[in-house]
Amino acid sequence: MTKSNIFKIAILSITILVLYFVIRLFFIDNITHSEYSPLIQKNSSCISCHTPMTGFSDAHSPSKITCISCHLGNNISLKKEKAHKNMVTVPGNLSNVSKTCAKCHVGIDIRVKKSLMNTMSGIISVDKYLFNENDNLDSLFNIHHLQNKTLAESHLRNKCASCHIGNEKHHPNPITQKTRGGGCTACHLNYSDDGKNEHQKYIASNKLKLPKIHPSLSLKITDNHCFGCHSRSGRIATNYEGWHETIFKDTLYNNPNYRVLEDKRVFEKQPADIHHTKGLSCIDCHDSNDVMGDGQTYAHQEEAVNTNCNDCHFSSDANAVSFSELALDEQRIIKLKKIDTSYLFVYAKKSDKILLNVIHKNETNYLITKNTNQQLLLSKPADNCTKEVHQNINCSTCHTKWAPQCISCHTSFDKNEDGFDLLDKEWNIGTWVEKASDYLAAYPTLGVYQKKGEKEIKTFAPGMIMHLQKDTKKTDFHRLFAPISAHTISKKGKNCIDCHNNPVALGYGRGKLSFKKGRWKFTPKYTLEKDGLPKDAWIPFLKKYSFAKSTRKNARPFTVKEQRTILRVGACLTCHKENSEIANSMLENFKGMLKNKSTDCIIPIF
Repeated sequence: MTKSNIFKIAILSITILVLYFVIRLFFIDNITHSEYSPLIQKNSSCISCHTPMTGFSDAHSPSKITCISCHLGNNISLKKEKAHKNMVTVPGNLSNVSKTCAKCHVGIDIRVKKSLMNTMSGIISVDKYLFNENDNLDSLFNIHHLQNKTLAESHLRNKCASCHIGNEKHHPNPITQKTRGGGCTACHLNYSDDGKNEHQKYIASNKLKLPKIHPSLSLKITDNHCFGCHSRSGRIATNYEGWHETIFKDTLYNNPNYRVLEDKRVFEKQPADIHHTKGLSCIDCHDSNDVMGDGQTYAHQEEAVNTNCNDCHFSSDANAVSFSELALDEQRIIKLKKIDTSYLFVYAKKSDKILLNVIHKNETNYLITKNTNQQLLLSKPADNCTKEVHQNINCSTCHTKWAPQCISCHTSFDKNEDGFDLLDKEWNIGTWVEKASDYLAAYPTLGVYQKKGEKEIKTFAPGMIMHLQKDTKKTDFHRLFAPISAHTISKKGKNCIDCHNNPVALGYGRGKLSFKKGRWKFTPKYTLEKDGLPKDAWIPFLKKYSFAKSTRKNARPFTVKEQRTILRVGACLTCHKENSEIANSMLENFKGMLKNKSTDCIIPIF
């Protein structure tokens, strides 16, 4: 080949290369995604600037999906302005989830938007009930539609409205105790330690030094993801780990018996939930239907949550199916979790759904922890749990160790102080001020929850015992108890006297409950409130009532007849010790035992 021909080939190659970039810059940059989808699927101009980028989970790796699958924008332009046009910095917010996550995870946007994690319907209906703005505790609301026209709406926007999954997250950042919302990323986003360092450098550089490590999106949902919102209200996240809120100030650092949260609240050490000490995360019990919703609309948490103790702790044979009998999406999760497909997978009794991490092998049942893949042997209920006399008692009634209880609160509106609107995210004049006292950690009150003609004895706690000052002229007093799932389960259940001889459990409040000469007597610890009851009580001692209220229309305290039945057993327990022959026979046939009672036995006089 002559030098002339080599020179011509070189000129032609350079011309073709220049022509390629001219076309790329002036032609391809203006092509829409739909017009040039093959290039979008195979290549991405994003990595021209954002490279090298690591940290992706396998399912969301750039080798499998493009950057615009999540972030939108234009992945075939080399110009920053055009590449970033219509891009979303935080995919998964409910404002963009239909265009981002739901493109692959079809229907998830509808489920999450209807879930209580997004609507906060129950919180709104109870708050409006308290302010006399709504007489139906089961009314359906949505926090995103909440106006600012009433006192309850003002109270909710000032005190409650940040803890919902639809709270818009505007900037990428790791999950912390103060993190709120973010849609899908509220649960599925994970920063490695190196990723956190990269993010800090990015912020420190005024967002000029692009991070090289991307946070992963995966099924690894830690308790830290739940903690930010669920350390408020019922405090189930802190309870679960064994921490109880106090009224102390943030001066107790480096004391192992106390914990100061990022928001400066101080918590005192208490017994942790047995499931926490065994290594279970929140998601080991609460699956996607519990958390993200099942597509239905519910008024309250207990209607939406299908998790039940009997799903794992059962005495009968397991109702299980093989891997091949599972739905395709269930099989995909099993494979992602790297669970052995030769196992049998157990059906939940309450919801009749497959528990993908509860397996049956070698005639034994195990729970596989979702984040650590530990196999934990599942115990069967104790004999006392399965006796007929306990059939209408919820498992947590006996196995709850303690529950947080706030028995005195003063809530008022200060029109002169600066307040923050948690929905509009802006400061305004006027704020609600809550002054609480007497934060207690003790065995909860018991009550009756009725559903579909059946009644179940469950745990309750003071939902709102408070003085509500709406204006300078009048202060209302409210006393409402709320059903609570405290998440403080202990392996050993309560003794019989913990319920039958316990004034707090019966609803009378703290004080001395004694049985002498055939009569019960109760002396309260606390002074009486406006309604004539001690400030920690739900009902009067063995007297009819018409004023006792709950945060649920189908929940109530014990009637006088039920109190008498409970205390009749309690009278026997003042003499006969736990697990004695007579005490055990009471579980089998209490009425028959009374017929054959000793002449020394004293039956209560009511």
